[in-house]
Amino acid sequence: MKNISIVFERDEGFVAAAIRAVTKYDSNHVAIRYDSDDWGTSWVLEATVNRGAQPFPVRGRKWTHVYQVTALCDLVPHIQSSETLIGQRYDFLAILLFGWLFAIWDYFKLKLFRPHWTLKGQMCSELVSTILNKQFSRTFESPQWTSPAEISRFLESRPTYFEKLF
Repeated sequence: MKNISIVFERDEGFVAAAIRAVTKYDSNHVAIRYDSDDWGTSWVLEATVNRGAQPFPVRGRKWTHVYQVTALCDLVPHIQSSETLIGQRYDFLAILLFGWLFAIWDYFKLKLFRPHWTLKGQMCSELVSTILNKQFSRTFESPQWTSPAEISRFLESRPTYFEKLF
């Protein structure tokens, strides 16, 4: 694993548009892109609704890049130690509940740190925020409910560790 980047992406589906409307952010998806020494190609590690968090080859992706941030710090050990998230699947009901919670939170300007239900609602951001928490000691209070916008703001606040490519 080398040349690690955090990629913010979007698609034009209904759920993606709803996520962008609620978060008021241009991106609805975040993933980790890296070059592989073994395969000689770029891969993306991401969470998907149907298959959970898995690595995929970059070629053939249907997402539109919003922007990419290169990690100037070594995230490899943290990515490897977060492999327990690989293969975990979304609970679609929890995602819908998260959407409503986020909309209510935004509307009333409330901040809820610990949702009270126990459903597994792994968002694509959970994988990235878990890795960043390991590097930066508990940056995100609840990685499971972190949005791409929160991750983006964090990366922008750390210019010595991350460089925006486009």
